Amino acid sequence: MNSFHMVLMILNRSYEKDYVDFLKQQGVVNMTTMLGQGTASKSILDYLGIENNEKVVIQTAVASHKVEPLFGGLVSRMGINLPGTGVAVSVPVESIGGAYSMEYLSEGQEESETGAYKMKESMYSLITVIAEKGCSDMVMDAAREAGARGGTVVHAKGTGKESERKFFGMSISPEKEMIYIATRKADRSTIMRAILEKAGAHTDAKAVVYSLPVEEIAGLPALMEAATEE
Repeated sequence: MNSFHMVLMILNRSYEKDYVDFLKQQGVVNMTTMLGQGTASKSILDYLGIENNEKVVIQTAVASHKVEPLFGGLVSRMGINLPGTGVAVSVPVESIGGAYSMEYLSEGQEESETGAYKMKESMYSLITVIAEKGCSDMVMDAAREAGARGGTVVHAKGTGKESERKFFGMSISPEKEMIYIATRKADRSTIMRAILEKAGAHTDAKAVVYSLPVEEIAGLPALMEAATEE
């Protein structure tokens, strides 16, 4: 049975069709797209000559043996490492629920001929923050002070029951913002601690923070170079 990785791509919105077409060419058929917003300030956008900060987030499952060649194509064919294009990360999937789920995820992806996939040592992390609506700036200010290079905000909605919208006695709004921050593993704890201290449960943001191990990354050359030099 194939093992899988969740591949998350955060791209300039104008590149959505090109990257969806590229994924289909690689046999990756089923994917989910979400709209997001970059966290760069207007002054930085003006300096870089970028008109807007709109992003598209593409999430899909890729057979583990296809991840490395896929990321190679993202760099060599799609130019994801070029400034203003985007970033892609891969996270190993721990388990898949049932035959139907497996069939859905593996559609169009051939079985591996090389046996079991051997997990790589992770050098990067994907920090995910769930915060109250309108508080992404508070989260990102804390993250940047701790060394984060940037993030992407996706607007979301919580699904808790009406009676469950209080947590430790605090009222929690169903409207949320999810912030994705790719970082070096060595910087992960410092960034997460800063977010909790400056945008945590005692603030309006009420941020919840967790991280996932990233095996492959493309689109942040400065981050990759820094990790390689350690």
